[in-house]
Order: sequence, then C-alpha cells, then structure tokens
Amino acid sequence: MARRLDIEVTSTRDDGSFTWRQAGAKAPKGVGASELLPANCKVGDVLRAEVEMDLDGATVTSVSVIKQRERNVTLLEITGSGVAFQPVTEVSTNKARRGDKRGDKRGAKGARGGRGERGARPEQPDGTNGEGRNGEGRNGGSRRQFTPPPPALTKRPRPTRLRAKSEHRQAVLDALKPEERVLAEVAIKGGVGALRVAVKEQNARLTKEGKPTINAGPLIDQMLELLPRLRVAEWRDTVDAVEKIIDTVDLRDLRSIVARSNDATLMKDASLNGKREELRLALKRREDEALSHWHEDLRAAVDVGRIVAALNMSGKPPKAGTPPSAEIKLRLVALTVEQLTPDATSDRWIVVLEALAFAPIHNDVVPTALPQRVTPELTKTVTRLAPLIPKIAALFGVTVDAKARAPRPLPPMRRDKDGKRGPKGGARNGDSTKPAAPATAPAVAATPEAAAPDATTTQN
Repeated sequence: MARRLDIEVTSTRDDGSFTWRQAGAKAPKGVGASELLPANCKVGDVLRAEVEMDLDGATVTSVSVIKQRERNVTLLEITGSGVAFQPVTEVSTNKARRGDKRGDKRGAKGARGGRGERGARPEQPDGTNGEGRNGEGRNGGSRRQFTPPPPALTKRPRPTRLRAKSEHRQAVLDALKPEERVLAEVAIKGGVGALRVAVKEQNARLTKEGKPTINAGPLIDQMLELLPRLRVAEWRDTVDAVEKIIDTVDLRDLRSIVARSNDATLMKDASLNGKREELRLALKRREDEALSHWHEDLRAAVDVGRIVAALNMSGKPPKAGTPPSAEIKLRLVALTVEQLTPDATSDRWIVVLEALAFAPIHNDVVPTALPQRVTPELTKTVTRLAPLIPKIAALFGVTVDAKARAPRPLPPMRRDKDGKRGPKGGARNGDSTKPAAPATAPAVAATPEAAAPDATTTQN
C-alpha cells in the first residue's frame, strides 16, 4: 500500500543507492535508488517520498522536494471609492390578475379571463394568446432564461488497477518441504517479525506449562534463506500481471513494480534484467503520455472557463511536483480572481476556495474585495484553509498560526438512496470544520500476524 512520508537522506552509496529514515524518527527506514533523488541533493536533506509497504519493509517509489510555505503576509488596505451609498428601491407594477373568489377561477368558460378551451389561453385584443411574440412572456415580459450547462470536457479512460496472481509464488511453495513451507507462509504474512512474535507467544505458553522453550535463531536463519526465492516469485507474478495491461495500468502500480526491481535480491538474478529494462521504458513512455494528456486537459478546461475543474486538475499532475506552464498559470490566476468578486455568492466563494487551496497557484490569487455577504460557512472554510491561502485569510481577518498544519481536501460528495447529498465515507457536515489532520501521516508499525502454534512446534 502506497503512502507519503517525509524522509531524511542519511547516506549515499557508490552502488547507486541511498539510505533513508523517516524525518524525526528512527523508523521506518530503508534503501532507495539514487536516481529518484532530485539534483543537488545531499545527506541530511528532508524530502517528500511515496513509499510502498510490503512484507519486506518500505520501498521508495518516487521522491520530490518539499515546497516551503510563504509565511510573509501582507495586508491590503481597503480604501473604497469614496462615493456615498445610494439605496435602491424596487416597486413591481406587474401584478397578476386574481379572481375575487376561488369559484371565479373555475367559472364558466371564457368568464373573467378563464380558458375558452381546455389547455388554451383566451385570445387577447392583439390577436395573441397571451404568450407574446418572439418568445416574449405575458404582458411583453421576457421568458425566464435558464443557465446553460457548462461545456463538457474530454473524459479519459480510468486506469486499471493491478491484480496480480500467485502462480510463481505457489510454485515455490509447492516445491518446499512441509517444515519449510510453514516458514514460507509465515514469511509471506509478516516476515521475520511475524516469526519472532509467534515464537515469543508460544514460549510464554511453554513456560507456564513447564516445558522447554524454542530457540528462534535457527528458524530465523532458515526463513532468511527462503525470503529471496519468495521475493523473486512475487515480483514475477506482478510482472506477468502488468504486462497484460501495460497500456492502461495505473501509474502508481507501475512505479511500484519498477522501484521494487532495484531490490538487491532481485538484482542478483540476471534473468530479470530484461524484464526490468522493459518496465523502465514502459514507465517512461506512460509518464510522457500522461503528462501530455494532463497539459491538454488543463488547457481545455481553462479555454472553456471550467475554473474549478482546472484548479482541481492543476493540483493533481501525473508526476508529483510537475507545475503547469507559465501561460496556464497566468490564465488560472486571472480566471480565479474573476470568480472571487464582491458580487459572487458565498457558496461560489466556498467552491472556488476549496479547489484553489490545493492548486499550485494558491499563493498567487488575491481577490480585490470581500463578498457583499459573508456567511458563517464561508468564514469556517477560510479558517480551515488559512494555512494554504494566508493572503486571502488576511482579507477576512483570520490569523494564520505559523505551526498550523496544512488541511486535507474534503471527501467527495455523493447521493444516498433518498437523493440527499453527503460526504463520501459517512462524515458529518460538521466534520469539515474540525482541525485538519497533518499533511504527512505518522508512521505506524505493522503488527505481523502470528503463526500457528502447531506450525512453530514442528521446527523444534
């Protein structure tokens, strides 16, 4: 399962690899390929990395530089135009004719403006039926104009998630002895850690019963001899699965397989070199295609004025850290400022700010003035997103704490069976106003599953 961590580079090696650990902690830690590091990277630098967790530990799939937030906040002074406010009073003179009594509306046909025929309006003096000419409404007024739907954007096919089988791994298990297969199955579930936990629990039971305990050393040595074969078999299963959907597989799965191919155990097997190179070339081709489609879709969204879709798209590039072009960034800033006007509703401000906060231009957009009506929901939204949009928060008088954590995007909305809209995942409406969770989740040590007591006793 892929997750994001802030890692610290602890050393670099001559064999083209580097060692790392989680920033501010001793674990998790591991080894990665030096080609993933950005240029001019040195020991001690803290980077943002995507880490794949499996039975062998943590594998770094991609690394990017952590963007530093701009903390210098400049307040804008609102001077106004200086013109005295002139209130406007509107009086409607187009009142619909109503009958004096309910019975007048259902009177005789043709009486008091009733319809002469069912479904037809009485004829007017000008020879019309009251609907007016050229699409005009009654009394010469225009018909209600509905807002046309936004232009549709090109829909790309959704990527296919990898579903690997276990043919090669099962073949390795079938070729093992019964006592070796027990250790191999424990290694698949949790590795050496699972074996230590199982032996510790079984020794506790044996001590209570007055029986001799088990020495875990020989079992661990035997498991370490089986792990390389299991790793190679597991990688071959994933390669066979990804080759069938190489043109549609999710880039996250493809990156994970290529990153795992740099494992020292897999590098020793010369028969895997050809597959490793093919997957690297396929990953490079797929990344170039995805990046080209991303630029095309982003430009199309900007051209048709789909500003919220463009903001959401700009914050989710196919390769982490890829910025939009300079031209698109300028157009995004201009279109976003046009949406955040005093005449816009608070609901519109909320929608745009939710998309802007996680876009690469979140520090470049500064509205000219506040909306005419600031609702409590808008204030809560600005307060929650303040660490990401400090300049806009200053306009609302919201102070940004220097130690505040960056918020996370709200879960997508979906409709239930009754047609009501609610956040995906069952979160309540008030949950969006709670303090945001940290941008990087703390590391949680995976507790391996304990092996069966009878299986461990077999090794004694």
